[in-house]
Amino acid sequence: MSWFSRDSGRSRLPLNEQLRILAECGIRLAAGVDTDALTRSFDESQFEADPFRLALTAMGNQAEDPRQTGHSGFLSDDVWHFDTECVEGSGAYAAIATRLATLARGELPLESVQDHVDVDNGVAWLEFVLDGERHHWTVAVQDDWVDSKIISRLSTLLTGRSSAHRRFTYIDLGGQDCLIGCATSEQKRRLQERSGLTVNWLE
Repeated sequence: MSWFSRDSGRSRLPLNEQLRILAECGIRLAAGVDTDALTRSFDESQFEADPFRLALTAMGNQAEDPRQTGHSGFLSDDVWHFDTECVEGSGAYAAIATRLATLARGELPLESVQDHVDVDNGVAWLEFVLDGERHHWTVAVQDDWVDSKIISRLSTLLTGRSSAHRRFTYIDLGGQDCLIGCATSEQKRRLQERSGLTVNWLE
């Protein structure tokens, strides 16, 4: 992709300062992951040229190197760089549901997550247990494109839980990928204000 290299027109901001501000918004590197994990994939000058967006994207990626990884295999468990063209077969929707549950940090405690994807025959489903109730959802098959309704339904489940204090957020990157997070209303407001990015509730 080329979006990370273009000049956003904003003032350059050191990476460590970006990470400090993001931490104030509830977005941190995973335990055991440090700044070096980010600069193994991109030059620090690239983070400074496009503040916050590249940092969030890199933090939301799966680790490319064992020295970068947190417990879940991502650099951060507070943001996810999600590519909507990711359904290659069985396991794809289970991975999506599991990642969203991780972002929710205990507020969407999915159990027994499993799926089935048969692209050739146009059959797919996602199944899990939440609060003792089993959910079995039929998934629309669109080649390797994700059925966005599944993500919306998982978001609705989180929003509807009385014990949940946060909701999923969404930042459009202008292509087939986006950033998904989970935040309180105050964290969302602060992130948008401090980063200059448009942060929406995922619906």
